[in-house]
Amino acid sequence: MKIVSLETKNFRTLQDFSVKFSSGYCTISGENNAGKTAIVKIIRHFLEKNDRDIYSPRSTRIDLAKDKTQWVTEDHCEVAITLDLDKDRDSEVYFTVERIIKAADLGSSVKISLREKFSTQDTSSLECTVQGKPVVGQEASEILKKLQNSHNLVVHNSTDAERRAYYYFGDTLSEMFDMHLSGDERKKIQEAEKSLQTRVKQAAKKHKENLTELLGKLKDKYEVELATIDRSSSRLPISVKLTDKSVEVPLSDWGAGTQNRTRIMISVLEAVRLSNSDSPENRSAPLVLVEEPESFLHPSAQAEFGRVLSDLAREFNIQILATTHSPYMLNQSDPPANILIERKLTRGKARAAEVVDVSASNWMQPFSRILGVASAEFPAWHEVFSSAKSRVVLVEGAIDKEYFEFIKKKYPEIYHIPPDVEVVSYGGKDSLKNTQLLKFMTEKFAKIFINFDLDCRDEAEKSLQRLGLVQNTHYCWIGVDADGAQCIEGLLPDRIRGDVYGSNIPLVTKLQSASSKVRNEASAELKKKYLEAFKSSELTEKELSSFKNVFKVIGRAFA
Repeated sequence: MKIVSLETKNFRTLQDFSVKFSSGYCTISGENNAGKTAIVKIIRHFLEKNDRDIYSPRSTRIDLAKDKTQWVTEDHCEVAITLDLDKDRDSEVYFTVERIIKAADLGSSVKISLREKFSTQDTSSLECTVQGKPVVGQEASEILKKLQNSHNLVVHNSTDAERRAYYYFGDTLSEMFDMHLSGDERKKIQEAEKSLQTRVKQAAKKHKENLTELLGKLKDKYEVELATIDRSSSRLPISVKLTDKSVEVPLSDWGAGTQNRTRIMISVLEAVRLSNSDSPENRSAPLVLVEEPESFLHPSAQAEFGRVLSDLAREFNIQILATTHSPYMLNQSDPPANILIERKLTRGKARAAEVVDVSASNWMQPFSRILGVASAEFPAWHEVFSSAKSRVVLVEGAIDKEYFEFIKKKYPEIYHIPPDVEVVSYGGKDSLKNTQLLKFMTEKFAKIFINFDLDCRDEAEKSLQRLGLVQNTHYCWIGVDADGAQCIEGLLPDRIRGDVYGSNIPLVTKLQSASSKVRNEASAELKKKYLEAFKSSELTEKELSSFKNVFKVIGRAFA
């Protein structure tokens, strides 16, 4: 099951609001009180059982008096969501809906829209449509009830322990997690427990007699029966321990970041297990809702975890929705999946929330708002943002990247960069001047190495050193200290440079033009011709020695 869209009227800061969701890893960001929590509450209102139990101790019911938009005069509010059900993966709900509306075949997927309106009389009315056709009365309520009772939502709040339960084992209070069981698994466990119950009764016979005797002193008479913990439900409490090769440690004794990340992974596992149930009557593919997954994690660990969650959503075809204040947790491989919410100002006061356009050229807006960096600084880094690797070499431009990739393919004997390291281009030396954005990039990856042309060494090196980066460990320059050779073309054999230079005198002449535009265009054209000549030549290892030296430096940095 996946959420397609959400709409509200007069609900908290979401006065007249609508938003669409990506089907994979989707994030929601924005300043405090922008409306992220309101969106979470609406989703939980429709998809989560509202009666309190050990797994959901706080009610998610909407209360008009508390939840109505404060600055409007209307005494009503309404919330709505649209869901997409898959016939195979969400069969538990799908077949119920098919039966209720008496449809022979709804197709491979079905869209359900639910809208609930709340009035001053503390009453609400529910509207439902299936494939665009209205479903009313008891049938609409039955569909909603089925959605709420079918484990269609797995929630993890990184700052709240609401889903945790504890058991005492000896003198130790251990945190337990609920693992959902398939029908076959429950049957096997129940059979084993019958045998265990019999042994418990035999071993505890004397205890039973003594307790019965004590209770017999009371006015009310009780029969005593001793038993193990009942595991007949679809949930089984399990404890989790992590091992660091040499020692096994309960999860609660690890660092807060490791604990939080592990609990989120358990939630994802729960969703995957439910979607892979052997029994169609129990099969659902829940939405995983995670609040602030970055909590307690170092920026590089946040970036890695964001990539992992995105990969898991894609691999298992589940929807993971995360609210976040971290730029590292945003979806970097699919920026339009990042929802940014901001509140409009009316007479200097923050009022209704709205969704900021992040499509096409506005992809950088969520990153820009969180980092406090001007949007114009981002386009040059677009390729770096979309990299899914944890270790990268950054080169100045697309042509530099072509040199690296061509040598890797044709002359692998001199290419000393490890195969798991990706070469990514950034937008030139000016991109390195924004140290705040550069810092974000260096922390985004587990290991990063930056190349820049020798002719911009003074400017680039100052920025990198301000971030504590070290020459030959985190960066190096490329080129030869000679006129026109302080760039990657300076590493070319003299014969190639001479041939291109001699064959393109008009372009070379333009390099002396008074117009910077003419000079830049001529330089760009010459760079292409140098690359073409390099690719069409057969080169010896000696002629490639300058490239080889650069690759050795980079290779040692990643060793």
